[in-house]
Amino acid sequence: MELKKILITGGSRGIGRALIDQFQREAVEIHSVSRSISKDLDSRHRQYQFDLSSNEKAQEFIRKFIDENGVPDLLINNAGSGAFYKWDEFPILEIERQINLLFTVPVLFCREIAPLMAKQEKGIIVNISSLATLYPLPFMPLYNAGKAALSSFTQTMMLEYDNHPIFFDFRLGDISSEFNNAQSKQQKGNWTEKMKRAWIQIEKQLIHSPSPQYAAKEIYKVIFRKKSGVYYAGGFLQSRIAPTFARFLNQKALKFLLHNRYFR
Repeated sequence: MELKKILITGGSRGIGRALIDQFQREAVEIHSVSRSISKDLDSRHRQYQFDLSSNEKAQEFIRKFIDENGVPDLLINNAGSGAFYKWDEFPILEIERQINLLFTVPVLFCREIAPLMAKQEKGIIVNISSLATLYPLPFMPLYNAGKAALSSFTQTMMLEYDNHPIFFDFRLGDISSEFNNAQSKQQKGNWTEKMKRAWIQIEKQLIHSPSPQYAAKEIYKVIFRKKSGVYYAGGFLQSRIAPTFARFLNQKALKFLLHNRYFR
């Protein structure tokens, strides 16, 4: 499948930036949309500065993008962020922002683009979900829920679209990026002992994880398999062992496992 035009969300840093670097080697037309602009990218790359946490504005953006640029051959819904709060102090505005950014906006992009790809009988859509769909992270309920919802949505699209577009549910494990520093957090002075223990483990997981460049290469390889499906990437434990192990865990065992990992 020849890719001539690509649209990537969240392209200014981390995995999104690594994906741009990966695809620039292919001499394709790259478009990215994110809250900030990078100054050191190839001239073939067109950036759009935009806050993807607003549903209405996001829909306006994608419709205008299609009008001006046509239908991309590849859409990668990568933009995302976390929010780390004790539930009874989780900000209402942050709840709305997380749901929009992690689930609603990728769905709206798919709503506009997937039918057009189907008419053209070509196209690929990659939705970046997370291993958190199987192993939720404590004090990050909206991140877990948003990624799980996006994963379920993507698998439904695989049922509806037999051939075109090709859909990938790409479940990433921990990647060593700026994710933890960038996410919204409760003021540390108000953290409970459980929150402190959980955060130490979450930070440890991130430090010892593969790079964004590794994740971009894995996504790149999967795209050219041209076969819809659920794929995993991350360290060996998270990409190979954890998905298989999850099949044998009941709810009680999963809770015990996660509690022991984050709160011991």
